[in-house]
Amino acid sequence: MILENLKNFEWLNEPENVIFADKEMKIVSKKQTDFWQSKHHNFSRDNGHLFFFRFENDFSVVIHWKSENTANFNQCGLMVRLDDKNWFKTSLMYQNVENPEIGSCVTMRGHSDWAGVVFDVVPKEVWYKLVRKSDDFIAYYSLDGKRYIRLRQFYMDTIGAQLKVGAYICSPQNQNFEAILQDIDFIK
Repeated sequence: MILENLKNFEWLNEPENVIFADKEMKIVSKKQTDFWQSKHHNFSRDNGHLFFFRFENDFSVVIHWKSENTANFNQCGLMVRLDDKNWFKTSLMYQNVENPEIGSCVTMRGHSDWAGVVFDVVPKEVWYKLVRKSDDFIAYYSLDGKRYIRLRQFYMDTIGAQLKVGAYICSPQNQNFEAILQDIDFIK
């Protein structure tokens, strides 16, 4: 990651601990942070950390994270956000330490869903890719940075709106979570 390329990025809920190292950025999320809106679970939180770039047009982005994600519900992944009631996120998440899942969540009008695929391996790094064409989005993931697997295709009403697109991290439980952002690459 070239630091010069990050000068136009902004934070939503900036974390207290960000360390720039050789071609990477180590981020420590605060405890009890999350992006989630659920009437079913009677739980709503919008205080996770998002490192983003603003977009109005079509785009393709790849985000590469490394982590030793062993605590329940810790997440680091990719997010596209219209506002606090309308967004998409995808990340590796642990509900069970031995079997993490790659999950995705579309939140529309303040209601979050969740879809996950359980892994039989514990990956140390994941690449996330998101492609936008008009109001249609396709999300992918990769465990090697070469072979991308389609995770989800979804719609968001975003025409004419400015979107926040980037890397997010959060730790919904009672501990901080550390992960390393290896790269954010917007492909024109």
